[in-house]
Amino acid sequence: MDFMRLLKSLEELLYEAMVMLVFFPRTLWLTLRHPQRMMDYADTELGDVQSEQYTDTLSPPLFLMVCLLVSHLFERAAPSQAQSLLPVLLQDTQNLLIFRVFMFSLLPLVLSLRLMQRLKIALDRDTLKPIFYSQCFITAPFAMMIGLGTALSHAEAAFAHGLANAVFVSGIGWYLAQQTLWFRAKLATGFGFAFANALGSTLVAAILIIGVATAVILGT
Repeated sequence: MDFMRLLKSLEELLYEAMVMLVFFPRTLWLTLRHPQRMMDYADTELGDVQSEQYTDTLSPPLFLMVCLLVSHLFERAAPSQAQSLLPVLLQDTQNLLIFRVFMFSLLPLVLSLRLMQRLKIALDRDTLKPIFYSQCFITAPFAMMIGLGTALSHAEAAFAHGLANAVFVSGIGWYLAQQTLWFRAKLATGFGFAFANALGSTLVAAILIIGVATAVILGT
């Protein structure tokens, strides 16, 4: 009986792994092509029963984690001395991935809290979740672009650094543009005010990320 349960678990694990090979590129393509629509989609899907949520895409947090895994693979493909300078704790691949997931998750968290503050929405687990999930959709490609840019900056090709800078600028520009459109739609305000909220919230999240990363590195 236990052996049959093990086989069943392995069968489900294999299916989920293979399905991810299909739905990850699909989710990435839809997010890059229709980012605002995907953010709204995250809201509506959470209204379904759990078994029917995100049946045609990856869930936003899982999408973010897979994008960070791909980002990590980009960086591993271009090894550098910077990797050997990491604390011993973060030289383990699993620990480094968990750390990066936590770091980049601060972006959707801070942006979500900012919108809730502006809309005067009471903070609890239920009100935060759909906004956080929406933010995960556009944070995921941004995180992957940062990883790709970092990998290119470590490459030895003559054009690599210029291309890395282009990827960084494109990623940040795309991310801020989507945040501006999101704040504009949710707050029903002008572009200037929406951009100020997007930029300010992103800077706060970046400061938190740098602060936490510094504390972890110095503390290990």
